[in-house]
Amino acid sequence: MLIPVMLKRPMILGAALAALHCVPASAQAPKVDGLKPCYVSAGPLETQREPVSVRATNFTKLSTVDILIDETLQATAAVDFTGAVVGSVPAPFIASGQAPFTLRVAEQNNAMNTASQMSLVTAFSVSQTPKVAKTKQRVRFRGRGFVDSAYVYAHYLFRGIPRKTVQVAYPEGPCGTFDERRQQFPFKRKPDRGTWTIQIDQVPNYDPRTKTKVTMNINVKRAPRESRGR
Repeated sequence: MLIPVMLKRPMILGAALAALHCVPASAQAPKVDGLKPCYVSAGPLETQREPVSVRATNFTKLSTVDILIDETLQATAAVDFTGAVVGSVPAPFIASGQAPFTLRVAEQNNAMNTASQMSLVTAFSVSQTPKVAKTKQRVRFRGRGFVDSAYVYAHYLFRGIPRKTVQVAYPEGPCGTFDERRQQFPFKRKPDRGTWTIQIDQVPNYDPRTKTKVTMNINVKRAPRESRGR
């Protein structure tokens, strides 16, 4: 009577394998699509920070999820009937430099359904060293947040009128940084006395409507005369 018992074992194993092949898609682990390598933060306001597009899948259909950055709640979103989530939250604010951050999507009332991705955020800035220099002096321009695949340009304006545009550098790394030494004013003639504006962006032709830009005001003064001996 051992034969019936031996026959039942492969039947049970076959049923188990069939059950594994019939696992519904909703039982797959939740996941978040990959993020951009770096996001730009130009200021503390939400409108000054680059949006982070969020797309996640394999959550319980028609549930609600929390979207968090570095474990701080940014928004809630509804899951559609396929188990997908689509949304957007602003990148975190950073005053200077760059830093990593983690975006996590967590299903409410189901702690097991969660997924995350990491990226970088960078401050959008340009600096000049030294801050006060002669117009012909070589200074150091440093910038970050120029994440487009294009050169960085400096547009020199006097009294609102563009006078000259120069190519500064090609940004490097995921957060679009550059470090370049050049003349503060690359002009053949001395620039007019008064307040100059340097608009730095990634557009080869000056456009006042350019949104992604940094402006610097430099006051050009006459050099003081050396005192004459008696």
